[in-house]
Amino acid sequence: MIVGVLRETAPRETRVALTPDDVRTLSTEGLRVLVDEGAGRGAGYADAAYSASGAVVVADRATVFERADIVVWVKPPAFELDSMPLRAGTTLLGFQDPHYRREEIDRLRRRGVESVAFDEVPRDDTTTEIDALSTMSRIAGAEGYAEGRRLLASERRTRPVRALVLGCGAAGLAAISAARAFGDEQPVAIGNRLEQRAAAVAAGAGRFVPNQDDNAAVLETLAATPPDLVVCTAVHRGSPAPRLLGQAELDLLGPGTVIVDLVGKAGGNCVATVPDRTVTLPNGVVVTHRSNYPAGRPASASRAYGAAAAAMVLRIAGKRRSPLTLDENVF
Repeated sequence: MIVGVLRETAPRETRVALTPDDVRTLSTEGLRVLVDEGAGRGAGYADAAYSASGAVVVADRATVFERADIVVWVKPPAFELDSMPLRAGTTLLGFQDPHYRREEIDRLRRRGVESVAFDEVPRDDTTTEIDALSTMSRIAGAEGYAEGRRLLASERRTRPVRALVLGCGAAGLAAISAARAFGDEQPVAIGNRLEQRAAAVAAGAGRFVPNQDDNAAVLETLAATPPDLVVCTAVHRGSPAPRLLGQAELDLLGPGTVIVDLVGKAGGNCVATVPDRTVTLPNGVVVTHRSNYPAGRPASASRAYGAAAAAMVLRIAGKRRSPLTLDENVF
C-alpha cells in the first residue's frame, strides 16, 4: 500500500500531515510513502529528512494522487480535487470540513473515493491514538486566546484581561489555561453539562455557568459582567456549532471587545463570524476567525497531528487494531 503526503495549500497553513518520524513508522510496517516536494518545509522538515526516513519525494502533487492508495493532508486542499487523477478506491485522510464540503465529499464517494474525517472521530478510550481533533483543539484554544488578546486595545492589555470562554471541551479548557498563563483574571466558563465544572475550575476558571438550550445563561453572564475577550469553542463533533452569540448578546458588548470564534468552519458560535476573516461590527466589537490556529506552532502541531495520522493510516491498512466503522468517521 502507498501513502501520499500532500504539501498544504490552505492559506497560512504551515503544518504537515506526516513527519519524517511518522514516515519511518509506516515504512517499518511495510507501507511505502510518497511526499509532495516541500511538504514539510513550513514545519521545519526538509525533503532530505523524508528521503532519509524511507519516503520518495515527488515533484508534483498529481503524482501523489496518481500513485497513492491513501492521501493524507491536514486541511482540505485549496485546489479542485477534480483536477487531480483520483482513482476509485483512494482514501483521503485528514480534516474534511464537512459543514462546508458535504456536497463535494458525497460526489467523491459516488466516484469510489472515500473521505476519512478527523472531524468525525469519536472521543473515547478506543480512539485516543487517532484523536487528532483533541490535540489540535488544545493548541487552537491556547493560540486563539493569545491572538484575541493581541487584538485588544493596548489599554485593555495593560491590566488583567477579563475573558469569557464558551465551551469546555479541549479548546475551551486550553483557552482557560492560557488566561492563567498570561496572568489575566480567572475566566468565566460556560458549558452545556454540569459535569464539565470540575475540569473548567481545574483549568483555571473562576466560575462555571451551565447553559441551557434557551441560551439565557449567556445573556445573563454578558449583562452582569461584560468581558474584554470572548473565546468561542462550543461544538459537538460532526455537528453544526450552536449559535450562542446572536444580536441580543452582541448588543451587550462594548466597543473594543474581541470575539475569537474557533468554530467558524462549523458555522460559528457567533452570528457575525465570517470564516477566515476579522471584522469590526457597527458597535465596535471585533470578531475574528481563522481555520488553522495550530499553524502558529507548526513543529509541535505537526508532530501531534502526524502521530494521529500515522495511527489512522495503520488502522485503515489493517496493520493495527481494526478500522472504525464507516458510520463513525468515513463519509
